[in-house]
Amino acid sequence: MDYQVSDKAKKQTTKCPYNFTCLNNDTWGTCSIERDLQEAFLAIRTKSNKSACPYWFPYGSSYYCTCPTRREIYQRYNI
Repeated sequence: MDYQVSDKAKKQTTKCPYNFTCLNNDTWGTCSIERDLQEAFLAIRTKSNKSACPYWFPYGSSYYCTCPTRREIYQRYNI
């Protein structure tokens, strides 16, 4: 299954080093999201198999995501 996101989200995702492979869940497992925090960050339960994403940042013992594309996937598909 391929995920669909708006052109706006793609244009805002300027630092993606993986060429939006998260839009095809058959080739790459996206980060497992625990919850949406104030519509600014996604709390990551488990990170994907990609070792370095410019949209992740640690805070305490957790990781958070600010990727516009990943946010829209979460909001549209609840994954």
